[in-house]
Amino acid sequence: MPEALEPPEIIDGFGGWYADFWLLSTERQVGFGVGPIPASAIDRHTQGWDYEDADMFEHCIREMDEVYLMKANSAGQSPAPPADAMSPREAFRAATAGRRGR
Repeated sequence: MPEALEPPEIIDGFGGWYADFWLLSTERQVGFGVGPIPASAIDRHTQGWDYEDADMFEHCIREMDEVYLMKANSAGQSPAPPADAMSPREAFRAATAGRRGR
């Protein structure tokens, strides 16, 4: 994990998804800035999962990626989230309430 980023609190059962995020990060394109994790990489990673789990995984990876991209491209290219927006941690907890990762 890059030193400039603070590691998140990992909810029990979801440590694997955090590791998957960093694995999928190796698939991003880098040019004039850091690009998002390609959808094709997430699709390959979740191949064989049931729809609900794959959809939840993609949602969580996209939320983490949004925060990562804001930090990685902090030269002002990424807009700041609205003041009343949920934090990524709150969004993750809301999206995964009562579930355990795979």
